[in-house]
Amino acid sequence: MASSCSTLHNHLDPISLKFKSQCSDTTFCSAAENGTCIPRKRASSLCLPGTFCPDEGSGCLPLVFIGGACQLNRDEQCALPPDMTDPDQVLCLGSVCTYSDVDTGRPCIADTTTYTDVFDDQHFTSTIIRDNCQKPQYYCEQVSMTCEPAKQLGFSCSIDNECQLKTCDANVCSVPPETPLNIQPWQMAVTVSCILGVLISTCLLLALVHKQHRQARYSDLRGYSAEQLRLRLSLIQMHSAAASSKRYS
Repeated sequence: MASSCSTLHNHLDPISLKFKSQCSDTTFCSAAENGTCIPRKRASSLCLPGTFCPDEGSGCLPLVFIGGACQLNRDEQCALPPDMTDPDQVLCLGSVCTYSDVDTGRPCIADTTTYTDVFDDQHFTSTIIRDNCQKPQYYCEQVSMTCEPAKQLGFSCSIDNECQLKTCDANVCSVPPETPLNIQPWQMAVTVSCILGVLISTCLLLALVHKQHRQARYSDLRGYSAEQLRLRLSLIQMHSAAASSKRYS
């Protein structure tokens, strides 16, 4: 039997920021008043263009226009105006779909979200700041709350948002860790030369060791053959001497 619920109780967990409701993870609440928990809709494919799937899993819904309500960090829920082509020009900021087109010197809006994770009985936090300044040219300065030019590599910083590449490491704008490593041609040439040198040296060393082993084996065989030949000559001489002594006795 379906349990009663209300969408007015839908909220985000204050620690994990996970969507919560009066229903289980496999159901959603059907209405704000006198609602019931019904199974989530499992679409056979992804939502069609112009629609999105909300956190509660109630089925594909039309995109939200600028100024409409959206869910935490769900920028894809916001509809892109017809005169815009870049999806990064709209975002969900403070649970409201808004433009991301503010340039330098103009007031900006910042949305600060702190995520908390527990590992080995220790709490770890990560703070994400999102704003409506043009990306990646500008960022929202947290004191003046105006858009300022983003900083290039090597400049001092305090948060990731201040850098063009969104990575502030040890208070310096740095290259993101996921950036592919660009190998210079001379580095490639040196690496290939070293590899070829090691391969050639290994082959020469193996050939030298094999030659030494073969010469040692050859010497052992020659010594054995010479020893057998001396033994055979000694036996022949002994038989000849015995035959001669019998003849003259």
